[in-house]
Amino acid sequence: MEVQKMVNSVENYVKMLRRYFHEHPEVSMKEFQTMEKVKAEFQSMNMPYEVVPDGGIIGTIEGQGEGKTIMLRADLDALPVQEATNNLKQPKKSVSKYDGVAHTCGHDAHMAMLLGAAKVLVHQRKHFNGKVLLVFEQGEEVGGGIFNLLKRLTEMDIDGVWGIHMKNDLPSGKISVDAGPRMAAAFPFHVKIKGKGGHGSRPDLATSPVDCFVDFYQKLMAMRLNSLNPHDPITFSVGMVSAGEAANVIPDEIEFSGTCRYLNVEQGRAAASELKRLLEATCEVHQCQFEYVVEPIARDVLVYNQEDCVEIAKKSIDEDKLASHPAWMASEPFAFYQKYFPGVFAFLGTKNEELGTGAEHHNSHFDIDEDVLKMGVEATVRYTLNFLKYDGEIHFEAETKSVEELFGK
Repeated sequence: MEVQKMVNSVENYVKMLRRYFHEHPEVSMKEFQTMEKVKAEFQSMNMPYEVVPDGGIIGTIEGQGEGKTIMLRADLDALPVQEATNNLKQPKKSVSKYDGVAHTCGHDAHMAMLLGAAKVLVHQRKHFNGKVLLVFEQGEEVGGGIFNLLKRLTEMDIDGVWGIHMKNDLPSGKISVDAGPRMAAAFPFHVKIKGKGGHGSRPDLATSPVDCFVDFYQKLMAMRLNSLNPHDPITFSVGMVSAGEAANVIPDEIEFSGTCRYLNVEQGRAAASELKRLLEATCEVHQCQFEYVVEPIARDVLVYNQEDCVEIAKKSIDEDKLASHPAWMASEPFAFYQKYFPGVFAFLGTKNEELGTGAEHHNSHFDIDEDVLKMGVEATVRYTLNFLKYDGEIHFEAETKSVEELFGK
């Protein structure tokens, strides 16, 4: 009851912070004003903190005695998107003040909820043993801060990790903490195909890399049916294609890039291997050459909720608020934390048709139901306290590779 009362007392504070962050967004790795605001809030709580260059900020709350350490994570960056002033139904309560930059994924809410949880946990520090790390990550959208931040965190003795992500298609008032794969691993690919340019009047004298790419792309789209296990979810797409400058000139080369996302690493490896085979075979038929700007390499890095930690999470959330939700095929650097620390990445629903919230993430109409922020704060606080006092076994094998090895550096 004391926790509930304290969570209620910070609700307006959390909403105020969310609106501040929403109105003052900054793109990945340029979150200077945002980080100053987080530091100012830490200072107002008399909380020590550390800035990790090109990584983020780590605040620390010490309990009354020795115990476990849990890290709680939020992300700092916004997207290079021009925000719409309306959501799916009506004007938004808060809109970005900066042209071409907006929080259209929910990171503003993630930061606000974590600072609200910090405010409660600071007042609860006499009632728990152990340590709480408040981790604010730079550049989540581009993976820019995770390497430096994770290097620092793996130097600390951390026992578990928790995070929350707003979810546009989960009803407001519901939280998903399902066990197992929750968000996909991914590999990018970026390729140049080189042929022989020429004039549009004599294509027979040229070797068109465009023809080669079109043939390869068709084979890539058929790969799911012809080569991949239909029982393992996987998505792939080409998002960038660049070739030529004139309608009557066959270019010397074409460049393209895309991503593949998967929930099973063996499926990802099969996709990467088949993509390479198809590319090599197609280029040979068309008498073209290719080179990788970014080679497709499947890694075993997906968001995975550890089963024992999920049981702690379920006991931290009222049963009527729990909901099951399918795995999300988007990718998240949170997966890297979970390679070293067991934990839970929760989905917090924000779909409310009456309010007009529920637009897709990264969409200009994306908006959140602010009434669910209190629920996210409460889930974070209760999970933290329950995890720190949990004396059962957590079945988890931490990654043995160094962060440099894991990232291939």
